[in-house]
Amino acid sequence: VARALGESVLGSAPETCDAWLLIEHPGPWPAYGLPPGMPPETAEFLDRLPVHRVRPQFIRRPGARRPVPPHQVFVVFSGGARGGEPWTEQREVADLRELFTLDLAAVGQGVRPGWGAPHHEPVLLVCTHGKREPCCAQFGRPTVRALHAAYGDPVWETTHVGGDRYAANLVALPSGTYHGLVTEPVAAEVGAACLRGEVDLAHYRGRMGVPSAVQAAEWFARSHTGIVAVDAVRPLAHTAHPDGGATVDLDAGGRRLRVTVRTALSGCPRLTSCSQGSVTDPHEFVLDALTDLDEMPGRL
Repeated sequence: VARALGESVLGSAPETCDAWLLIEHPGPWPAYGLPPGMPPETAEFLDRLPVHRVRPQFIRRPGARRPVPPHQVFVVFSGGARGGEPWTEQREVADLRELFTLDLAAVGQGVRPGWGAPHHEPVLLVCTHGKREPCCAQFGRPTVRALHAAYGDPVWETTHVGGDRYAANLVALPSGTYHGLVTEPVAAEVGAACLRGEVDLAHYRGRMGVPSAVQAAEWFARSHTGIVAVDAVRPLAHTAHPDGGATVDLDAGGRRLRVTVRTALSGCPRLTSCSQGSVTDPHEFVLDALTDLDEMPGRL
């Protein structure tokens, strides 16, 4: 439905986490809870992650399932609301109980724990979690196959990343940038932008951990300036509005912009999840004003 209606995806990346724990598991992945064969105490450990704004994900290679153990594990800090330089550590574990030695507080604060080796290559995640949301499998699997054929090792399937109505969803790490409605024909193009450290504005949802209105303001700033490099646009300050909008000051390639966005109903009530939920009229972000602060009268 989102695709047919041309629904805007901007400002829709999850806000609640700044870091990730990616755990290789070939599946099957249940809709909720642990996959088979994992230590029972893993559930308690994973339940602690959100307190530290760390998001757990299961991952697997597209196509043939690699037997485990050993499991590939990635610990990723994306910055998000905390800011700071994104980073990734990688470790191969023979026993998933090794996860319990990870300093979650350090990860959530953006401090490298030294738990794994530094990993300098991007990681691309595509949600294919069909037992959670059927549309993620329907649209995600062709997309992940196309990406894997084009780029190989950086590409992984993953569990639910949020926003199933925007399937296929592509997440680039360590930046934490989300792209939605990434269909098979455009997958290689969007993936190439991610691997270059850029965003594709036609599909860009936003950056994880950042308030949704700030994500939307960033999108409008990029659209105005044409800047697509991930790190070239960053929020400096924002004031939230009661309607869910915000006034946001951003650095856009060295220019200071002030962007004001508001929320508006889409005008088309519908299911906003492909398998559950109720009919609602989702809001979208609308640009109210964009000002170049460096060009305001009286500024030198």
